[in-house]
Amino acid sequence: MGGILLLAVGEIKASQGNIESVSELLGIPLSLDLLADMDLGSVDRARLESGQYLLNNQDDGSLQVQAKITVDHDAYILSGVFQDFRTTHIRGAATLIRRLIQREQRSLPQLIQDYSQDYHLPVRVLDETEAQRFSRELAHMEAPDYLAYYDISGSKGRFYTYLPEIEQIIEMGPIVFRQGLSLQSVLVVIILAVILTGIAVYWLVYRFEVNLQRLERAASRIASGHLNSRVKVESQDAFGRLGEAFNRMASHIQRLMAVQKEMIRAVSHELRTPVARMRFGVQMLEDTTEDSYTRKQLHEMDQDLQELDELVDEILTYARLEEGGPILEFKSSNMLDLVDQVVEETRRRTDKVEIEWHSDTVAEEHIFSDIEYRYMHRAIQNLVGNACRYAKEKVCIEYSFDNGICRVDVEDDGPGIPEKDWQRVFSPFTRLDDSRTRASGGYGLGLSIVRRIIYWHGGQAFVGESRWQGAKMSLLWPQNHQV
Repeated sequence: MGGILLLAVGEIKASQGNIESVSELLGIPLSLDLLADMDLGSVDRARLESGQYLLNNQDDGSLQVQAKITVDHDAYILSGVFQDFRTTHIRGAATLIRRLIQREQRSLPQLIQDYSQDYHLPVRVLDETEAQRFSRELAHMEAPDYLAYYDISGSKGRFYTYLPEIEQIIEMGPIVFRQGLSLQSVLVVIILAVILTGIAVYWLVYRFEVNLQRLERAASRIASGHLNSRVKVESQDAFGRLGEAFNRMASHIQRLMAVQKEMIRAVSHELRTPVARMRFGVQMLEDTTEDSYTRKQLHEMDQDLQELDELVDEILTYARLEEGGPILEFKSSNMLDLVDQVVEETRRRTDKVEIEWHSDTVAEEHIFSDIEYRYMHRAIQNLVGNACRYAKEKVCIEYSFDNGICRVDVEDDGPGIPEKDWQRVFSPFTRLDDSRTRASGGYGLGLSIVRRIIYWHGGQAFVGESRWQGAKMSLLWPQNHQV
């Protein structure tokens, strides 16, 4: 294509820049632009100055060819756009060669040698032996007519035409054809391939997707506490076997939870009855004796029995929260009233520390949240009681709201919790080895109960450091409960 455009350069020079006739002859759009106005790189400019041509692939699949041409002492860029290979290109090239012979005084071999060396134009004159092969077709080969020979792949061709001015046959070629698809064609092919592939695999994945959704729904219901949920098994393929294994696992978990529930209830009941009798007996003895030492010992025994009774209550509460989906009644409640109630109740039970609380949240739509009032009261009460147990002088509670999330922070000025134990502190029956030990009271279940309560509210519990280097406990949960 570049050689054909270079032939056009000589014709346009001879016609003083007239490109219309040449454009019509070759059947391609041509344009002529001043070289000085073109935005070219140094390499491309050097190639054009040396007489070479530039090839640029366009987005629509066409090929733009550019070459330098001088008209009236001004340098121009001649640009032609070839959509694909056409017979008009060869016919036009044959005509341009005839005009070149008519216009130039040099012999054809000299002209061909100059164009071949300077412009890399694949043209040569056949010798007498080679020309003999075309003696019968000579009448049909006079330029611009020609004979064409293509290779097996059809991507390369040689073209032969007869020039009556010199009574010789020339060969143009080999010329490689551009047979690539345009960008639009490639996109259409890709889209069709994607659509056909999607249709082909849809029936393979649809059933798997349905089975996965069933398994997901069953797992979600079990996680929500509905332990009797099962997967519907309709086949014996891989998903069918997976569903059967899932159902067996769910049944086993349900049996284990039922046994655990019954055991905890039985043990708690069996413990509470003798504890109640012992407390009654201790109190009777305490009322009948006058000895101060005996009364002191009986009072301490009564306190120990009281702690044991509270421990049984903590275990029952934790078991109810762990057994999978306690029955919670979520209602919209005023969080400021709830926190204030917890603070007042705690103040009545202890005068060891100063308890303060505040909230910058005053908008009514931000202070109400969907909660199970009794359990949320218990969670905040556990945090405040825990802070009072370890604080030196003060405890601070704050309620806040941000972007649909409610938050309660409880801080104290006690010894704090090491960062390495921030996660472990929520595990049941966990007591740390520092000053937060049994000497301060507690059974290691309070924070575990808090974590389970906030879990069933769709939130999380965190531990951090307070502004006084003590402990900071935080509860975060969504304002609106998602059923």
